[in-house]
Amino acid sequence: MSNRKRNLTHKERNILVLNLTDEVCLTDKQTDTLQWHFNHAGTLSAAYKALENAPCQIAIAIIDIPHQQVVQRAIELLSARQPGLLWLAISLDSPQNMGNLCFCFTDYFLDFHHLPLDWQRLDHTLGHLCGMAQLNEQWSKEQTTHQPRSFFFGESSVMQTLRDNLYKIAKSDETVLIGGETGTGKGLCANLIHSLSSRKNGPFITVNCGALPPTLIHSELFGHEKGAFTGADRQYIGRIERANKGTLFLDEIGDLSLELQINLLQFLEEHYIERIGGQKSTEVDCRIIFATHVNLENAVEEGKFREDLFYRINIIQIELPSLREHKQDIPLLAQDYLSKLAPPNRQFQFHQDALHAMTNYQWPGNVRELKNRIQRAIIMTESDIITEADLGIKFACSANDDPDVVDLAQHRTEIDTELLLAAIKRNNHNISAAARELNISRTTFYRLIKKCKITL
Repeated sequence: MSNRKRNLTHKERNILVLNLTDEVCLTDKQTDTLQWHFNHAGTLSAAYKALENAPCQIAIAIIDIPHQQVVQRAIELLSARQPGLLWLAISLDSPQNMGNLCFCFTDYFLDFHHLPLDWQRLDHTLGHLCGMAQLNEQWSKEQTTHQPRSFFFGESSVMQTLRDNLYKIAKSDETVLIGGETGTGKGLCANLIHSLSSRKNGPFITVNCGALPPTLIHSELFGHEKGAFTGADRQYIGRIERANKGTLFLDEIGDLSLELQINLLQFLEEHYIERIGGQKSTEVDCRIIFATHVNLENAVEEGKFREDLFYRINIIQIELPSLREHKQDIPLLAQDYLSKLAPPNRQFQFHQDALHAMTNYQWPGNVRELKNRIQRAIIMTESDIITEADLGIKFACSANDDPDVVDLAQHRTEIDTELLLAAIKRNNHNISAAARELNISRTTFYRLIKKCKITL
């Protein structure tokens, strides 16, 4: 057995042992000489609690044929709670009887051992997994700078359930329909599903059906050939075709015209597209995620959305919670945004009255509004302490002083106006640069300028 010294943190030493069987194969006496701390869990709830009390990066599942399905299900749920968990299997069945288990090993486990245990080999395997966990953690930190996932932070049961569901949805390849109020993070949710799916190495293509002019959206989706219409001076590969081997995210699908709904339904059924002006069909292999803030069932009844398309895309539906439904997560979300939005040379913190105001505010604009208000506060504050006044929450309330009654259109315009003016000023009235800073297109930037009645 190895006695070599390891420079490991407490988190790296902890190993979760999920044992839903009656067999005891890892005891403290046997593992005393190993430099690992084993946390045993005989139920799923005990495993959840173990992860909360003793954070870890590696888990061992005790598995046999009778308990195979329940163990696999528990692994899925635990991995949804902590996606970076690395799993090792210990099989209770003899090598001669493992044929019925082998098919699941590559889906769930990075390695497996069987009884009787070779403790030196187990120690060696855990060391390798620890190294992989460190690499994964470093990669995740790097990815976070490019793909923040603040919308899905939170310790509330609502957010835990959402994360569990997203993990299960990501493992399938079916179409997904995401509902929820504006600002709840439907686009980020779609991106997260893609990043957790088997298509994660493929492209993630986004189309906002409500932002594109009706005259252009057909060409944007399906593409066109050179000379197909006036101005088509070259071949254009559409968004659907660009999503081949990846994921296509169609946001605000309820704004799509009935004519294009027919074309989209045909693609969903046949997986072929034909560019405008083209003479041949092109096969496209992509998963499609739809999102809408409107009730599509009502749109079907009103004749604004095709019933056959609705039933075709409504295979897996998920509703994102409003921020009002998990207010206990607001301090965590706010702190995360504050650290990410602050300039590198400054450190901010929230005054207690700001935290109180954010927790009691109704957030009609949801998490997007929370982010915008914190961005506003960083611009407006004259110190390193963010106050309620810096957030401008009171200013957004209606004249009757009831904080629960908000003029939604008015306060959104006020926030947009402040952000636009600040971006224009910081970029010396260079509209292209200001639009890039806010991560929106020039067209959207000019539309917001018009809406907010800003004079350049």
